[in-house]
Amino acid sequence: MGLFGKPDPRPNPEPVPAPSPAPSAAQPAGHAAPRPSGKATVMGERTRYTGKIDTDEPLLVHGPVEGEIKSSSEVEIGETGVVKATISAKSIVISGRVIGDCTASDKIEIRSSGKLSGSIHAARIVIAEGAEFKGTSQMAGSHRS
Repeated sequence: MGLFGKPDPRPNPEPVPAPSPAPSAAQPAGHAAPRPSGKATVMGERTRYTGKIDTDEPLLVHGPVEGEIKSSSEVEIGETGVVKATISAKSIVISGRVIGDCTASDKIEIRSSGKLSGSIHAARIVIAEGAEFKGTSQMAGSHRS
């Protein structure tokens, strides 16, 4: 419909397809954590949280968190993340600093910039060269978190 109720003299425009995302650059081996598809919760560097986080979505932490984190998905602590909490998730990736016990039903990975003080319990444990780990570790078959 055109202006003032008159028919629009222009033909209907064809729908434009959404642009496809550009392919991402390849990450160096050992530095690429699989990115879960779908939604993710991101906590920024200036977001402070104290309490309990319980989520079914992937969680990426760039700021300070104190308390408890539970996820049926992946929890990633970014390089600027400082977490003083117990963490229980399907998989945990640490690039920042964590003080607390970590339990994963699949894998715990401490990257070269990561620091962890606490116990870890997972089916698979990866500690990169340069990472800091102070505590105890236990590898066992898969279990529910």
